[in-house]
Amino acid sequence: MNILGKKTKWYVGIILASFFILWPLLRRGFYISDDGEWMVIRLSAFYQSLAEGQFPVRFLGRLNHSYGYPVANFLYPGFLYIGSFLHFIGFTFVDSIKLILGFSTLGSAIFLFEWLTFHVSIPGAFLGSISFLFAPYLFYDLYSRGSVGEILAFFAVSVALYSIDAKKRWLFPLTIGLLVLSHNTLALLFLLFLLFYILFFHARNLLLPMLIGIGLSSFFWIPALSEISLVRFDSLSISNPVDYFISKESIWLIGLPNIIAFYLLITSKKKKVAIVVFMIVFFIIFTWLATSLSKPMWSMQLLKNFFQFPFRMLAVSLITGSFLIASVINISKRNRLLLSIFFIGFEFIVLLPRFMRISFVERPEGYYATNEATTTVANEYMPKWVRDIAIERTSDRLIVYRGNAKIHSGTISTQKIDVLLDVQEESVIQLNTIYYPGWGITIDNIAQEILYQNPQGLMQVTVPAGTHRLHAEFRENIPRFLADLTSVISLIGYGIYVIKINRIHV
Repeated sequence: MNILGKKTKWYVGIILASFFILWPLLRRGFYISDDGEWMVIRLSAFYQSLAEGQFPVRFLGRLNHSYGYPVANFLYPGFLYIGSFLHFIGFTFVDSIKLILGFSTLGSAIFLFEWLTFHVSIPGAFLGSISFLFAPYLFYDLYSRGSVGEILAFFAVSVALYSIDAKKRWLFPLTIGLLVLSHNTLALLFLLFLLFYILFFHARNLLLPMLIGIGLSSFFWIPALSEISLVRFDSLSISNPVDYFISKESIWLIGLPNIIAFYLLITSKKKKVAIVVFMIVFFIIFTWLATSLSKPMWSMQLLKNFFQFPFRMLAVSLITGSFLIASVINISKRNRLLLSIFFIGFEFIVLLPRFMRISFVERPEGYYATNEATTTVANEYMPKWVRDIAIERTSDRLIVYRGNAKIHSGTISTQKIDVLLDVQEESVIQLNTIYYPGWGITIDNIAQEILYQNPQGLMQVTVPAGTHRLHAEFRENIPRFLADLTSVISLIGYGIYVIKINRIHV
């Protein structure tokens, strides 16, 4: 209680500072950003699929002009599950996204503060936490890009770092699982960062809980990797890395306080502890990767495909930069107040005019709940067999493509169709939904071959004359079921692991 009492005023300071950063989330409507509103739309489509019985959610039947889109099978579903829960308990889709952004940002700052207290004084940890909140890259992620996944990833890695140094080994696997589900790219970057952090400064027995955490998220990442060859992702150039290096105009994203802290540390005559050297090295590497100085590296296909935008490397620089600032404040006792005022004041001056340029738009909830766009940059997760991408929605989800048949009313949703057919002659029935593995069609409970070699990749099935029951539904296939089973086994393993470590401490 005494320790908590000592930290209370610092918590209050962090919360108050967060209001300066998060006040746009308190306004009505939603701010205009690159991805923010698209994430609201994706959440609403995800929730619809979840409510219709699909779990885990992979195929969003409302998107792609109601022809369906398997985006949730490939792109970070963490915020979508959290947002769906928030919407279920009564929040709008817009407010659900805002809550994730707000609490992830504040939570990141608090857990970074707690983590930093293991390495520096409380004032140093406080400034490190505040520097995170005032970091230009965080602002850019929040209000220019609207990257919900990246903001959630910052929270996950902050809790992970805290769990490591606080020896909360039971918490570490959960944070790793959340990290993998938070954002594809940042998960790779931060897993690498955490791996080296563990190997250099902690017992290797943390590798097992890391593997358990990765196993918990297997239901997502195993299908995402194994099925990437089925979609256009590898054949499309989503971005040209050369266009996304940190330039003179965007150098503010690195943050001058980070650079000054880096300079003060490397020129300091005081002996540097190993962890400070570690953070300096990672700050150098990932800041370098964000600049054009690393251009030759970006000719590698791996970097192009998985990381796409060089500026994303600043995510690691943001965390390591916060540590560097905390370390400078920690060793500069005489100039602590002056440096603190400069660091905070400078970022305040940098961010304030940019806050004034944030634009807002108010839309009815129905705008997000009925929007049918794919929500991705270049339809990169469209199956390769879809040659003609739809430009307008279909009027009917089920039609008679060829022949003479009548479709009687029944259950028709984005995930399941169950109807009676009165077929006068052999006919082809078309489901106006693109085919993706997991879809199955039965006629009178007998599995049918699905035909989808047509320009739009739509599902078709041949039905003989007579009265028949057609049932179509999206379900888990065997490979995905095995991935789900891996997550379940990992969950059981997590339970055993927690029981084991509790017995050791008892």
